Amino acid sequence: MPSQDLDSRLDCHIASDSERAESFGNVYECWGDGRPVDEYVASRMVSVQHARASWWVGCIGTTVAASLGTYPIVLRAGGVSCPGFAVAAVYTRPEHRRRGHAATLMRWVERQQLAGGAQFGLLYSDINPDYYAAMGYRLCDSHYAWAVPDSNPQLRPLAGRFQEFDPSEQAGRLAEMYVSVQSSRSVWIERDGEYWDWLCGRYPDHEWHWWLSEGSEVPTGYVQLKADASETRVLDWGVIGEGAERAFWETLVGWSAERGVSRIGGWLPASAAVSSCFEVERREIELTMLSPLTSESFWSDALVRDAGWFAECDHV
Repeated sequence: MPSQDLDSRLDCHIASDSERAESFGNVYECWGDGRPVDEYVASRMVSVQHARASWWVGCIGTTVAASLGTYPIVLRAGGVSCPGFAVAAVYTRPEHRRRGHAATLMRWVERQQLAGGAQFGLLYSDINPDYYAAMGYRLCDSHYAWAVPDSNPQLRPLAGRFQEFDPSEQAGRLAEMYVSVQSSRSVWIERDGEYWDWLCGRYPDHEWHWWLSEGSEVPTGYVQLKADASETRVLDWGVIGEGAERAFWETLVGWSAERGVSRIGGWLPASAAVSSCFEVERREIELTMLSPLTSESFWSDALVRDAGWFAECDHV
């Protein structure tokens, strides 16, 4: 049911189709991709990515003043599955800013999510994280790591090789490896079959490769790559066995040099293995933030650190 906030006059509710389209037109200012705005809105209305989210609006009269999306997500924290939501595309129209509308809408949506059983909120902040910290979100480790393969001639694919595969055909095997890779961490994003279908549909043009360590015919790692003329981004990856991680990265950087890649990297953790092959720095945007909505019992320094392993393919 709609909720009228008497202080802000903001009517918060789930978006109708027309309000969703208006919201997408509003956010073009921040996330437009160079296409005409009408074409941009139409693509978002039918996209696989955006169809997974629920879209919420705060209206003043008939105008969508603020909007955001929430994606269903399940975190594995402290060995327990915790249903939650990931917040995306928080936006307020310029003429309605500095009146607390985004915060009002976020608080209202959080109440709806709590009523539906959510235990965690997740977002990736592009602004000063203090804004979301005031709403209970905790800043987690967030890093970029980049390598220029030609500047590392000593790194060659001696530790194994990569073999391309179709993720839709290897979904079960990929899902099993993902769980094996993640299960030792204090927090990670669970991916069921529906979630894997969403990932594959969301990134139809990306490359997926198994990693086979030297002398092995059985994959013990994988990587998802987005390649363009300027760089290759690592969107998702995993390797079984902590001791194998450096060999995995050395293979990837050396293999990238052979492919003529100018630079490779993306969201990667500041692990010893990553730091040995990449230049690592803290992200200034897309900062991972978590909010424990119902319990503080799972919160720890380890959780803050392990959230730094969240992959960019999960970004919303």
